[in-house]
Amino acid sequence: MSFARQTVKHALLTTSHYRHRLERDRFPGVAVLCYHAVRPDDWPEHTMAFEGLHVRASELEAHCRFLKATCHPISLGTWRAALDGGPSLPERPVLVTFDDGYRTVATVARPILERFGIPAALFVCSAPVEQRTFFWYDAIAIARGEAEVQRLKQAPFAEWHAAVCAARAPVSEGNPHAPLRVDELVTMADSGFEIGGHTATHPILARADRDRQREEIARNQQAIRAWVDRQPAAFAYPNGERSDYSSGTVSILRELSYDMAFTTEAGFASGGQRLEWPRFLMLAGVSEAELAHRLAYSWRTDASVSLRSQVSSETSDFRLEP
Repeated sequence: MSFARQTVKHALLTTSHYRHRLERDRFPGVAVLCYHAVRPDDWPEHTMAFEGLHVRASELEAHCRFLKATCHPISLGTWRAALDGGPSLPERPVLVTFDDGYRTVATVARPILERFGIPAALFVCSAPVEQRTFFWYDAIAIARGEAEVQRLKQAPFAEWHAAVCAARAPVSEGNPHAPLRVDELVTMADSGFEIGGHTATHPILARADRDRQREEIARNQQAIRAWVDRQPAAFAYPNGERSDYSSGTVSILRELSYDMAFTTEAGFASGGQRLEWPRFLMLAGVSEAELAHRLAYSWRTDASVSLRSQVSSETSDFRLEP
């Protein structure tokens, strides 16, 4: 994003433009936010694989403050009840989710969420939790580079599986890439986080045959049920783009009694396709102003209205670069 556009969005935030706009709005669906990991602000830069997945604690705190002030954070349970004929959702519902199961969700994100009273769902990849190992993409990125991870995502399943097995490595609990411990997962479930499925080893499901897909999803479901003593009913597709899963994957989720599933395609979740809800991907560097702009403008049919015109209505002394 250009510096000019960042500056405009910051101006709209500081003049309360986004807040006033949202106060008049009803979202076209649920805004589902997809986070992964959260790092303390004092962790050194450029020391992690896929650093963009690790948002700063201060970024998450700013997001939570804005959501609490302008929207209505909901739980998966509240949403599920509304879909099943219960009370309607509020006008600006937002669901916070975390994928994979990084330990920093428990150690860094959870205290922030609880301070603001914001519920969340956590989609857990179970094998690294069980085995105390790196997630495969972190292990390979550290050893061979992030480009190799991207290549393997497109590789045949057998090649991917062999590479993942060869790269499996233990991880210390203080490492920023460490997965949750089982006791931490149980504590989070007991304190109101809904724990959902995310496969056992995080394959690209579309690359696997149906039996392999079912094994990955069912094994993960069984592990979570054993840990938290309840059947996971929500699922997030690994990687989450439309090419990363198939209609067969959706069918398997139905067979295993999943009633909600999430992609990483951008948009508000609405309509009847409960096993392919979209989400907004939240990466490091997404500011409070950027989140506000997505919530206020990304869904509008008049979204082509320029930032220039938005600013001119809010500030008299700000000028955009040509």
